Amino acid sequence: MINKIYKSIVCHPDLRNKFKKKTTIDPNDCINEAVLLANSLGIKVQFSKIYKIDRPNNSTLFNNGQVELINDKIKELNVDFLIIDGKLSPIQQRNLEKRLLVKVIDRTRLILDIFEKRATTREGALQVELAQLEYQKTRLVKSWTHLERQRGSLSFIGGPGESQLEIDRRLINGQIIKIKKKLRDFKNTRSLHRNQRDKKPYFIIALVGYTNAGKSTLFNKLTGENALSKNMLFATLDTKMKKLNKSSLKNIILTDTVGFISELPTELIMSFRSTLEEINYADLIINVRDISSGYTEVQNIDVINTIKEIGKEINDNNYLEILNKVDLIDKNYAELIKKNIAKNQVMVSATTGKGISDLYVAIEKKVNNNFEICRIKLKYNKSAAESWLHENAVILDKKYYADHVNIKLKISKKNHARLQSMLIDR
Repeated sequence: MINKIYKSIVCHPDLRNKFKKKTTIDPNDCINEAVLLANSLGIKVQFSKIYKIDRPNNSTLFNNGQVELINDKIKELNVDFLIIDGKLSPIQQRNLEKRLLVKVIDRTRLILDIFEKRATTREGALQVELAQLEYQKTRLVKSWTHLERQRGSLSFIGGPGESQLEIDRRLINGQIIKIKKKLRDFKNTRSLHRNQRDKKPYFIIALVGYTNAGKSTLFNKLTGENALSKNMLFATLDTKMKKLNKSSLKNIILTDTVGFISELPTELIMSFRSTLEEINYADLIINVRDISSGYTEVQNIDVINTIKEIGKEINDNNYLEILNKVDLIDKNYAELIKKNIAKNQVMVSATTGKGISDLYVAIEKKVNNNFEICRIKLKYNKSAAESWLHENAVILDKKYYADHVNIKLKISKKNHARLQSMLIDR
């Protein structure tokens, strides 16, 4: 974690030609996002610049002339460290630090530090610590000797002739094993909770989206919750679950997941995989998009790719897009979007509440795809089954007769099969 560092320079390496991805956001927006990430840590960015790179230098990423220009700016502004808005190899980082004589961090380290600062639950803290260790393992600089104090009953550091680098690597690997064991316990607990939910007809909705797209604000609006919601990148990290606050939509649980971002570090995806896997168990994925962003389409590609990387397949039945922040765009643009809106899209403003009623309608349609309406005759000696129906289905109509009650109900396809087994005379 970066502590007591206040001033920095941000440099964005704009890789040209074959190194540039087709979906890359404009370099100016990339560097603006990097500045926002730095600000999220309380870091004051003194200067930012885009450097065009035709061919990356294996030693320093930038060419010698660019490194000298960066060095001059560091001396001029007397900053504490340099942020590279891209991924540095361990060698590139080490060489830049030797030449510039300041601490150098890349985009991955910056995001990891934000996650470390924002994690509030024990599981979240462990996931971030695991990601930090996996990242640091390739960048050993004899900075992990303090871990020897966490050896427990071990009374030695290493064998004769064991180098400091080997000691550090062993200590980190030991910590990784311990953390993974603790995270398995959390995963087992979530599995037990899922099994309990499976016993009732809960319909699970997962909110996903680019960071700062408004997921937490929408979560609060739909559930009546008061979760932290701020206009900043990665304002919240820990997964939250709450029942949907709508009487006509029973037994629906809404899950708010961590926000995604362009080039989300692989270490974080791996460490948070057990948490993100909740998305795989969702009946409906709601992708919250910031329609006011000029790069909403590119951001959406990053979100979709991350969902696929987690292993979730999306289709018309289990996917819905929310075009959020319509209150921040002009009327002409809003009308254009409305005219060309797809069937799986809904325009809303989570802040003002505009379009929320349309969202409820869209959710109900998706829910109904997993439910069916039927009539059953229930004998009076099946009172337990009738009680179960009130808990696990929506009663639409009920008529009483001499020897039975006729019930019209809406029930999930899964629970319809359970009901039929309950009604079999034994």
